[in-house]
Amino acid sequence: MSVYAINETIRAMCREVSSQATVCRDWKFRDEDDLFYEVTFCICSSQASYEVASATANVIRNMDLVGSVKSGASVDGIRDMIVSALDSPMEICDVNGCVRFVRPRFRNRIAQLIANTIDCLYARGATVRELLVSAENPKHAREVLTQHVCGFGPKQASLYLRRIGYCNDLAVLDVHIIDYLRVVHGMSIAPAKLSKLSFYEELENVFRNIARSFGHSLGCVDLATWLTMRVLKREALI
Repeated sequence: MSVYAINETIRAMCREVSSQATVCRDWKFRDEDDLFYEVTFCICSSQASYEVASATANVIRNMDLVGSVKSGASVDGIRDMIVSALDSPMEICDVNGCVRFVRPRFRNRIAQLIANTIDCLYARGATVRELLVSAENPKHAREVLTQHVCGFGPKQASLYLRRIGYCNDLAVLDVHIIDYLRVVHGMSIAPAKLSKLSFYEELENVFRNIARSFGHSLGCVDLATWLTMRVLKREALI
C-alpha cells in the first residue's frame, strides 16, 4: 500500500474514531480496585494482544490481591498465587470472532511485576490514586507511574493514563506506531531506546507534529494509526 493510501486510511479512521468517541470515565470517579485493574491490564499488554491482556487482567482482578496484602501475604506468596491462576487456559474471542483457549506468555514475569507493584504500593500504605493526585500534569503523572509501577515504561504509563481518562494528549508509541513512522516517514527507531523517557518524549513531539497535519488530537491520531497499521499488517498489505 502506498504512503498516500496509508495516510488517507488514517485520516478516514480519525473521522471514525472522532464520531464514535465516548467520554472515558474520569479517573477521579473510579475506585481504587478499578484503578489497579487498569494497572494490571497495562502490565499484561506488553507483548500481548488486547484480547489476551484483557482476559489475563480479568483473571487477576478476581483474586483480591490487595486483600491478600492486608492479610500478610508475602511478595513471593502473591507471585505464586498469580502464576497458579494464570496456569489454567483462558477462553478468549479474537478479532475474527473465533473462540480459543490460551495461557498468557511470560506469566512468571507478569506475576512478579504485579506482586512487586503491590508491595511497592499497598504494602507500604500507598495507592494508585495518591500517585495520580500527586502529579502536577500528565507528563509528570507518566513519570511518577514509571517510578512506582514495576514494568511500566513511558508507553505503558501513557496507555494507562489514556485508559483511565486522565488525559488524551500523550502518545502510546507501540510497535504499530513505530512501524508507521518507519514506513511512511522513513524513521529507523530502536525499540529499546523507547524505555528512556527523554527519547520517548522527543519522538512523541515528532508524532505530535504529524498529528497536527491530520487535524485531530494526538490521542485520536494515535489510536487511528494503531488501528490502521494493525489491520494492514494482519492483512499483509504492508
